[in-house]
Amino acid sequence: MAHDVFISYSSNDKPTADAACAVLEQKGIRCWIAPRDIVPGADWGESIIDAINDARALVLVFSSHANASPQIKREVERAVNKGIPIIPLRIEDVAPTKSLEYFISTPHWLDAYNPPLERHLTYLADVIAHILEGDTLQPRPQPVVRKSRRGVMLGAVAAICVLGALGAWYFTREPATPTFVGKWELASVTLGKGSLRPNGPAFATDWFAKAALEGPDVHGTFEVNSLGQYELALAATDRGAFVTSLEELNTVTFTSDITNTATTLKYIIIQPKTAKDMIDQIGGQEGESALLLTANPTHLQAMLAGKPLGPGPLGTFPLIAGTWHADVSANGKMPETHVVLEITVDGRYLFRGETRETGLWEAEGGKWTRKPQDAPEERGTYQFDGPNTVTTAGITGTSVWQRAD
Repeated sequence: MAHDVFISYSSNDKPTADAACAVLEQKGIRCWIAPRDIVPGADWGESIIDAINDARALVLVFSSHANASPQIKREVERAVNKGIPIIPLRIEDVAPTKSLEYFISTPHWLDAYNPPLERHLTYLADVIAHILEGDTLQPRPQPVVRKSRRGVMLGAVAAICVLGALGAWYFTREPATPTFVGKWELASVTLGKGSLRPNGPAFATDWFAKAALEGPDVHGTFEVNSLGQYELALAATDRGAFVTSLEELNTVTFTSDITNTATTLKYIIIQPKTAKDMIDQIGGQEGESALLLTANPTHLQAMLAGKPLGPGPLGTFPLIAGTWHADVSANGKMPETHVVLEITVDGRYLFRGETRETGLWEAEGGKWTRKPQDAPEERGTYQFDGPNTVTTAGITGTSVWQRAD
């Protein structure tokens, strides 16, 4: 039977390989997988070689077992020699041996070792569908994988604001039509009204992120290949003044230098012994305390780890002064978010948020659909101004991007 994809896997990973086969075939992508598709009585080696030769793509279920398998090395080598695209589906956080890295260091890795597996397999099907439609697989840097953690995604609103405004990238083979394949740099962001979600998990700190995005210290890059796979990196900084309340206990007001607006938050500091399990979720270290910020008791609290400086002599240092941070990747999923909030004893603060996200983008006729790896789809519009400038719009506002390559 004709097939589109050859699935290469170690026998130890058969349940995952079977699941991948099932999802792909549900999407109409025909698969060849051993031993299911080996004709009884046929030579095993010849069947493998014939199946690879007839495939249009090879999915490698990559794990420590696959890493040590001579058979998988031969299958991958055969696919490379035939010019067949290889899509490694990494189900363990392991690096390839040198012999395998030689063959699979350039294709796009798909990391699938954090549940739910079904989401990763659906993403895999989208990638392969682009390949089968005739797009070519472009090299892309291997994504950085961080320790799995859960917790509130402080600063992730920065990514939400820009990603929602980004739009999508239109893939076409007509050279006269603007294309987004390549690398882009963020030129400007304009947030829409209500772009920050008041009941979202970052509510207690999204005020910092919004101010940062409206300021001059915003840097973003977006890189996309011809399959629609993208990686976005974004960093933004806010700074300003803070004052603790003399009337209300554990209350602090931050005023941004960028927006000249103020927000008042409640804060709680939890000592290291009690905070240990909490800060483990956000990259905290032994001996650090937890800082909880909340807008009011009905909203979710934001959490950072660090060491407060105070109190000083006669309470001269506010308890909240110190360097607080969070390294958040909820269950290892996208987006990855890293936040630092520095609060000094002289009444100043500095907030810096960085985030990275990967996924798929599709667009047609000025309308886009965004498909992040670990988040719901979003939709919006886009408009090119020549081949090197694009303005995109979504529920969170608009963004202007300039081609960087």
